[in-house]
Amino acid sequence: MAAVVLLMAHLAAATEPGARWAILITGVSGDPQLQDMYLKELTELRSVLEERMAIPRDGITVLFDDPARDSALIQHKSTRSDLQDVCRRLAAAVNQNDLVFVYIGGHGNYDGETYKLNLVGPDPTAAELASMLYSIPAGRFVIVNTTSCSGGSLGDLSQKGSIVITATRSGMEKNQTSFGRYFIEALGDDAADTDRNRRLSVAEAFLYANRKVEEHYKTEGKLQTEHPVLEDNGDGKAESRPAPENGEGLLAMATFLDAGTSDAAGSLTAEQQRLSNEAREVEAEIEALKYEKAGMSEAEYERRLEELLIRLAKINARLQK
Repeated sequence: MAAVVLLMAHLAAATEPGARWAILITGVSGDPQLQDMYLKELTELRSVLEERMAIPRDGITVLFDDPARDSALIQHKSTRSDLQDVCRRLAAAVNQNDLVFVYIGGHGNYDGETYKLNLVGPDPTAAELASMLYSIPAGRFVIVNTTSCSGGSLGDLSQKGSIVITATRSGMEKNQTSFGRYFIEALGDDAADTDRNRRLSVAEAFLYANRKVEEHYKTEGKLQTEHPVLEDNGDGKAESRPAPENGEGLLAMATFLDAGTSDAAGSLTAEQQRLSNEAREVEAEIEALKYEKAGMSEAEYERRLEELLIRLAKINARLQK
């Protein structure tokens, strides 16, 4: 119960307005073909963050192994020192109501104990990455590590209030991954919005990309060598199918990279915006209730669910007037 109460505090914060920031980093590519592919993915990702998620251009920072490939897109070389500088700069600009999205591409390695991200020059460990990123005082983090061996970074990157997604379930899955391109695809594909509320939650994007990974290996007739997982309750234990039954996914279901209808369209009145925010709060309460179900009687669960659904219906009816 205490864990659910703590998560509800984070969900409540998720309904408050705040700035959104993004750090997009791809380390050492390894060969020209991979470099071309990674550059294409970063270009697509930046585009969807700007155009669909309405994250301001100056709020997105891109690090790449060869900045000369596209000086308009890339601000920094993907070195540990440059990443430290980026985190230091954001730490002075970000506040506790803000969200920071971190996308990590390229290669990682794992020696059985320690994960390292392969950057130009010294490779930071997962613990060093966590130290740099969490020096930024944001209230919410969404970290998507798509590298090989990325599951080895989960323990260090996991913390309360953060959503951590990795392309592999452990550090021992060492092959090149495909999860990153499908996650980027999800952000731009309306089909990923499974609840059809015209907003894409982090959980929906993860589940879409996870399904696409499975389909990819089946189509190719190959053994699946990557198994994406999500962790968002701070216990360091990730799941490939986050659900109330396993305790993962609550925060991811209520977290969005966009800022909602008001920012995208600018067409809501003050009263409509208030009602929209209230509806999101009730939706978050409904998701939280699912995670409490195991600790209450069926009758109590049904009673509380009915109350919340009635509240939500009344709010939506007022919104539609």
